[in-house]
Amino acid sequence: MNNLYKYFLLILLVVSINACTKLEVKNINNPDTEHVVSSPEGLKALAGGLFNQWFQTEQHNLNSPGPSMWVMADWGTVTFANYSCVDLSAEPRIFLNNTPSYRYHGNIRNYWRNMYGIITSANDVLKGINNGIQIGTNGEDTEMVKGMAYFAQGLGNGYIGLVFDKGYPSDENTDYETLQASPYTQSIDMAITQLEKAINVFDNNTFTLPTEWMTHPYTNQDLSKIAHSFIARLMVYAARNTDQTDAVDWGIVLTHTQAGITDDFAIEGDGNGSNRKWMSWLKFYMARSSWGKVDMRVVHMLDSNQPANWPDAGLAALPNNGIIVSNDARVATDFQYDSANNRPERGMYRWSTYRYARYDSYFQANFSAPVILMRKCENDLLKAEALVHLNRFPEAATIVNNGTRNIRGNLPDVSNNGIVVMNAIVYERTIELPLTGMGIEYFDMRRFGKLQDGSLLHFPIPAQQLEVMDLPFYTFGGIDPQYGVPNEDVSINGWYSAN
Repeated sequence: MNNLYKYFLLILLVVSINACTKLEVKNINNPDTEHVVSSPEGLKALAGGLFNQWFQTEQHNLNSPGPSMWVMADWGTVTFANYSCVDLSAEPRIFLNNTPSYRYHGNIRNYWRNMYGIITSANDVLKGINNGIQIGTNGEDTEMVKGMAYFAQGLGNGYIGLVFDKGYPSDENTDYETLQASPYTQSIDMAITQLEKAINVFDNNTFTLPTEWMTHPYTNQDLSKIAHSFIARLMVYAARNTDQTDAVDWGIVLTHTQAGITDDFAIEGDGNGSNRKWMSWLKFYMARSSWGKVDMRVVHMLDSNQPANWPDAGLAALPNNGIIVSNDARVATDFQYDSANNRPERGMYRWSTYRYARYDSYFQANFSAPVILMRKCENDLLKAEALVHLNRFPEAATIVNNGTRNIRGNLPDVSNNGIVVMNAIVYERTIELPLTGMGIEYFDMRRFGKLQDGSLLHFPIPAQQLEVMDLPFYTFGGIDPQYGVPNEDVSINGWYSAN
């Protein structure tokens, strides 16, 4: 039995038992993995917890690369070392310490483990169904469970492909004994195929999810739209540079966005109690008062008179004391002036005059409020971007002008010029999408070739996994020294170089 096979078996054991314990599966006492994957009740419970496992990893559990992506993208800035934020936002950039002893190694190790926990659980749900297990009265829930398992496979493999340089893409037919690491593109490709399988199930069956699965009674039609939008995300956000962005099949992206979400995709937050399952720590910590700030790069986008970097002379050197002057109405609703800063020894380049305030109502409700995972405008802006790449500029301009630019920003219409429209799309994405989905700001800066010089373009396989596989450690990022292939593993010629 090879090490990878044992590793996946361990993940399956832990995730299967935890899923059943949390979901209180009826008629299962002290469940083990074999029982879970061989009974209708066990398979349904496992499938019912898959999306929450993904949510916990993507939004709630800060043992993830989300916070460091946030600061590497120069959207947010912090002076706290937690989650490797200070290390990976250092100027000039330094390489990721990918060793098991690194204090924040858990931020990538646990994300990797949890995503593969989701994948292996989904695989076993499908194995059970393929072995003839029928779920629900006369098998009435079988297709719903199958669709959600395909959906979870796609999210798990897809986000491995977005975050890491390599992965172990798998499905219910994979032989773990022979599985080898492959480039991230294979994880993305498999994820898209799995999401397409989910869509096929959703489009050809009628059902409503139990509310506890995703906090809302989403129908098969709702889920189909959500899956289409996730495919568009994966296709676009997987690009590591501008050449790869241009090479995206934008016609297919357009098709998926046209079939995508028509309302914000959200779950209902369940507060800050000890038994919470649907709370976003990512939103809270990156935007909370006295913790996260808005990087001056974004302040500069809103007001070009403000510098994109904190001046050496401090606040007094900023025009208007760093207060944004802009026609964008969102400055008043989404941003809060806050000139207080701390920890100058960690670099005053981390300082800013604003914090992100859009989620304050969520915090003030003690997290018992909707948690947005994908805004309708994200799907709309991907649709507009696809139209730009297809040289359909008037249609793209119409989407931008009928969207958040006017509705929330009260900004004037843009013309049909392709460059003007694309600039407006980038601006809208920057202002509208922060902290909705993990890594969106980082993925955008990466695919537009704008990540600050020396930023890693993806994360290496975590060192602890490399140990299991008896493979040498490796890493990416940095200026001097620099690890990785320029413009493929590490950013060069980005928006800013501290050298």
